[in-house]
Amino acid sequence: MKRLIYRLSLCLLVAMVTHACKQSAIAPIENDGVAPGPVTGVTVTNLSGAAKITYKVPPDLDLLYVRAVYTTKQGEARETKVSSYNNTLTVVGFGDTDSYEVKLYAVDKGGNISQPTSLTVKPLTAPFKLIRNSLQVTANFGGIDVAYQNSTEADIAIVILMNNSVGDFVPVNTGYTNLKQGVILTRDLKATEAKFGVYVRDRWGNLSDTLTISLTPLYEVRLERTLMKEVKLPTDATLGFSGTVAALFDGVSITGAAPYYHSNSGNVMPQWFTYDMGVTAKISRMVWWMRSGFYFDLHAPRKVEIWGSNNPAADGSFNGWTLLTTYEQIKPSGLPNGQLSTADNEAALAGETITIPLDAPKVRYIRWKTLRNWSDGPYVNFTEIAMYGDPRP
Repeated sequence: MKRLIYRLSLCLLVAMVTHACKQSAIAPIENDGVAPGPVTGVTVTNLSGAAKITYKVPPDLDLLYVRAVYTTKQGEARETKVSSYNNTLTVVGFGDTDSYEVKLYAVDKGGNISQPTSLTVKPLTAPFKLIRNSLQVTANFGGIDVAYQNSTEADIAIVILMNNSVGDFVPVNTGYTNLKQGVILTRDLKATEAKFGVYVRDRWGNLSDTLTISLTPLYEVRLERTLMKEVKLPTDATLGFSGTVAALFDGVSITGAAPYYHSNSGNVMPQWFTYDMGVTAKISRMVWWMRSGFYFDLHAPRKVEIWGSNNPAADGSFNGWTLLTTYEQIKPSGLPNGQLSTADNEAALAGETITIPLDAPKVRYIRWKTLRNWSDGPYVNFTEIAMYGDPRP
């Protein structure tokens, strides 16, 4: 009997311990009911559209994070949280240089909140306003160019407006960027005077004032692809894998299978091919498309030179050729080869645009010279080219 009682007592003890372990595994973090001390030793460094706040955290052992709370001019409450292991945080998204009250709170693991520490920030001019002040708008072939400077590399949108038939401003293009500088291109517009507007928007919805200007885009058309054909010169790259130059002008830009342009394995970089546009024109731009399955990878051209001529040398040399531009393709996401983001796929489907400088001469023959592909291998492979410009005499 004693042995039975002992066994039952042992089982009951094991069950109680197991139950207690289960309870402790799912119980919330212990709340001591004591709020942490306030944040102290605060200093403020005002930044462009933001402010960096440095502070000392309270010595509470169960401190979890510090929270900054502030309200925009539009009445929107915002907050920033950082771990208790940090002693700085940055409040962002201010649209002007006015003074704002910010309150700092220390919060512990039980959710207890300290008394607020109040401070004042006075942000410097916001990035979207600095970018707006840098805008330069010029007419170009088939549209306008908007050049910008973005010294803080802020994530912004540049919105281009144009007056419609009743004189209202409507968006015709939006460029998203965080580059230090660049140009937003708006194309496929008629060569008639129009009123344009440009403003800058940041990721918090702050808007700049609108720059307005009247411009006349330069005349531009897409050149007739059916007139274009290969010119075989002695030094041009040999082709393989069913590749042809003619495939670049067949009107099919999105494909993974032949027909496409594909050089052979016996070539080295740089390598080139030549074609006749069938008409002499002042080239404004050219758009080319990568082969499906090769987006920003393998044999797709990465860095190229575009040459033009009206009288190509029969020996295949570059005598009589003019360098129109040098261009390097940039992968939007910056991801490693073989990895694609939504932005990468969208850019590939839209085609890669190479802009030709305004001072380039009128030419009839084009030589595409690939300096480097995306794998540093011997092949060049892509599917289509479209040429734009002014072919008028």
